[in-house]
Amino acid sequence: MLLLTPSTFAEVEKLDGIAAVVNDDVVLLSELNERFNSFKSQLTPAQLRQVPDESVILSQILERLIVESIQLQEAELRGIVIDDEEVNETARNYAAEQSMTIEQLQQALETEGVTYEMFLAEIRRQLTLARVQQIMVNRRLYVSQRDIEDFRKSPYFEELASEEFRIGHILLAIDENAGPDAETRAKDTATFLVNELNGGTPLSGLAVNYSASNTALEGGDLGWRKASQIPSLFSDQILEMDVGEVAEPIQNSLGIHIVQLLEKRGASTTTGESSLVRHILVSPSAIRSEDETLDLVNQLKQRIDAGEDFATLAEEFSDDPSSALAGGDLGWNNGENFVPEFQAAMVEAEIGVVTEPFQTEYGWHILEVQDRRVEDLSEDALNELALRAIYERRFDELLQGWIKEVRDEAFVQILSGTASSEPENASGNIF
Repeated sequence: MLLLTPSTFAEVEKLDGIAAVVNDDVVLLSELNERFNSFKSQLTPAQLRQVPDESVILSQILERLIVESIQLQEAELRGIVIDDEEVNETARNYAAEQSMTIEQLQQALETEGVTYEMFLAEIRRQLTLARVQQIMVNRRLYVSQRDIEDFRKSPYFEELASEEFRIGHILLAIDENAGPDAETRAKDTATFLVNELNGGTPLSGLAVNYSASNTALEGGDLGWRKASQIPSLFSDQILEMDVGEVAEPIQNSLGIHIVQLLEKRGASTTTGESSLVRHILVSPSAIRSEDETLDLVNQLKQRIDAGEDFATLAEEFSDDPSSALAGGDLGWNNGENFVPEFQAAMVEAEIGVVTEPFQTEYGWHILEVQDRRVEDLSEDALNELALRAIYERRFDELLQGWIKEVRDEAFVQILSGTASSEPENASGNIF
């Protein structure tokens, strides 16, 4: 960000040319031209012929650059800085999405006349804009429990949260010219295929070999469909089926249909596994070295294996004050609040078997998973889905309001004949 005093505007103009003065910053003619050329390069010849007068497009692009400048200045005032690692990580992710290495991305950019440094600078710019928008809008955005409850009753949310079904389909055509036994043979084949599917044979291979449907070469996969998009012929069966289940063959004028529910997804089908877990933590300290800590946790493991009570040893030796008095008990937990090393050990642990000592940033642990259960998380998932939807709706509305406010309050003077060159006052009116 260039924060320029009036005395330096002339020097900048010599080097480039100023399109607009925006508070303590400037929008350069080169930026305006670059955006305009980028806009044109994305249009087809037919679209180019429909573009209105270039001055209209230039004015719109200039206004966008002015608004961005105001936001970037706001970010600097608030000390918002995007570090190099975040920029580089975003670049790596972008390259991966394009199925490129960083080196291949650099070469692709060079063919378009863009240096990698310019690319990284644009990433930093976009991340900064997103960060300041998020910070400023989140201060104004509040979603209450009542908002969530009301939104969940709306038809829009019902459609948003409705389950989706991935269906496998095989159609056995009945050739009327193949004799009176054609239908019987097709029914026998249908029975054979159902048995194969129930025995674990993948539908995809069977569909390629037997199906007369136009999805046969795709392995009979009908893709993901909302309930309203499932063919009425077998929609009732699909809605009642469990994943992997095969419906009884259904016959109509096209032939015999065999369907299998391959997958099912949606907020209302969300489940999660929780573990009843307890642990002992032994941490190094000013009076206990790393080696002594490891020796102690190994001794505790041996004593538990020899039959001593886990809870008693946890009360005496554990350095986790929140669980020590409860015998190391952490209650039922899905592990999301634990550090990765602890979470991994919890997932891998056998029920009733104390783990070998493992290290985290807090010290050395041993843990025991006493039980596991699958919980229905559908209500939590539905509430989270509603919260995200409300947030996204309100964020966009509040963002536009905040942008209008800072734009109205800014000092903006447009130069170089791109529009009126008179400065605007804080209310956005021309003097």
